[in-house]
This record gives sequence, C-alpha cells and structure tokens, in this order.
Amino acid sequence: RRCAIKQMTITSPDPGFRKLAMENFTREANTLANLNHPSIVRIENFFSETNHVYLVMEYIEGTDLEELVNSLPDNEFLDEERVLEWGIQICDMLTFLHESKTPIVYRDLKPPNIILRDDGSKSLVLIDFGIAKAFREGQKGTMMGTEGYSPPEQYKGESSPQGDIYALGATLHHLLTRRDPKLEPPFSFHEALPRQLNPYVSEVTEKAIMKSLSYERKDRYASAGEMKAALIEALDAKKQPPKDTQPSTSQATNYSAPPTQSADTQQQTTYLPPNDPTQQPPYPPPQPMQYPPQQPMPYPPQYPPQQPMPY
Repeated sequence: RRCAIKQMTITSPDPGFRKLAMENFTREANTLANLNHPSIVRIENFFSETNHVYLVMEYIEGTDLEELVNSLPDNEFLDEERVLEWGIQICDMLTFLHESKTPIVYRDLKPPNIILRDDGSKSLVLIDFGIAKAFREGQKGTMMGTEGYSPPEQYKGESSPQGDIYALGATLHHLLTRRDPKLEPPFSFHEALPRQLNPYVSEVTEKAIMKSLSYERKDRYASAGEMKAALIEALDAKKQPPKDTQPSTSQATNYSAPPTQSADTQQQTTYLPPNDPTQQPPYPPPQPMQYPPQQPMPYPPQYPPQQPMPY
C-alpha cells in the first residue's frame, strides 16, 4: 500500500546533541504512533539511519489548503462559512492532541500541513508530525516551526497549547485574506485586519481570529475548545439572515457605495403592499389625492357683429 515518508536530518556535528536528538525522536515517534483519530494521519513506522530519521505515515488522497487557496483566481476568496467549518474541525484535532494522556503540542500548524480529503467528505486531515512534541508546562527547547505562523514565545523555545491556537489564527487569516504570513514581517497581523483585506469577512469572525493572534499568550483563547465555541458563534451569525432588509447608507450591500444622486435626480421611494393581503405593510399605503369636481367650461362670450368702418 502507498505511504508517505518524512525524512529529517540531524545536522549538528556534536555527538552529544545527536544522541539526544535521536532519543527525543524515538520518544516522540512512539507517542505519535499511539494516536488514533480519524483526522490525524496515522504513523505506520519510524526508523533512523546515520544522521537521518524517518517517519512512515499513511498516504492521504487530497489537496492541502495552501494549494487550494493559491488555486483561486485573482481577486477571489474562499467562502467564509467553509473556512469557519474547517477551523472548527481543526479545533477538534487540537483538543484531541492537547488533552491526550501525554499532551502533544503540534507546533507547526499551517495550510500545507492540512489536507482536504478527495472523497467528498469535506473532512480535513492533519499531517506532517515531524516537529510535534510532548508538552510539559514551562518546558523549553529549540525553536521549531514556520516563521509567520509560530507565536512569539516559540521563538524562545517555549511550547504550549496556546501556541497552536496562535498558529490556527494565522492559518485562518491566510485562508480568508490570501495574505501569506511567511512573506510578511513577523507578528504584523494587527496591521492587516481580515476585513481590510477581504470585505466579505464578518466582524464576528475577524474578532475571533484576532483574539487567537494576540501577542501575549494569556490574551488568546485558553483552549482549543474555547476557540471552537467562538468559531461556532461566528458561523451561526453568518448563517442568520440580515435583520434589516432596508438599504443602509452605513453598510453597502455589495461593499461599494452607490453613486450619490443630486437633489434634482433623487426619486421618492414608493412602498408596495405585501403579496399576502392578510399581512400589514410596514408603512401605510399612500392615500389617493382629492380633487374638486370639474366644472364645465363656459361657452365663448357673444359679441355684436362688427360694423364696417366708414370711409
């Protein structure tokens, strides 16, 4: 059967470091091999050879989310509801990892590490566990991750579940705005809010994403479950029909203001009664204008016949 093999190279010439790296890899690979979740890639085997270590994983038929967003035509965006549903799925994956018997921090969450299955199920799979690590509160290590998606504390070698929450916020920001954080200055999300880059993003969704991208760990969601609740709230709000169906000058329906009419060309709005005769219209229908009865026109006045002028 088909499988995917992840190769990692230990480049340090220090024998002590190489030995420690191999021990850490073996311990981590054993932990990952015991995971059993339909949305997390299955580890089939692992082994090492000289300065290389290998993870053998199941092969997933599908498209990664980075490839998906890059395939969009210019000036088009992924549907917000679709992205929110993906975010909810990813929160479930992170909850499973963070609350496992041996809690695991993924540390490299980003669109290319998330695959959308090709079987029509709309389900995601988290792949590439090459740098996931067993989590101990306050534990430090070397900086591992991807610039732009990794939180500030991860640059200091600190890992926690809130770091994965930050990376999820960066991932959702990328999917909705098409702004790749790898190509931008680190931690600059607050200078490029989702609604500034994609006018179709709702305010509730933007708020949820930006909370997860807080610079300070304590200001983010306390858990993946808490972030999931915020994304569900945003999805429910997105699915609700708008309460005000009348045109608004403060929020244009098509995200562009209509041309301003002059006083001479403005038209008066006419409110039509509803199709259902039992339903009262929102405004009383206009009353017919009253005119006085029309009077008959008088006949032309009679004048005496004109006499010829004397010469």
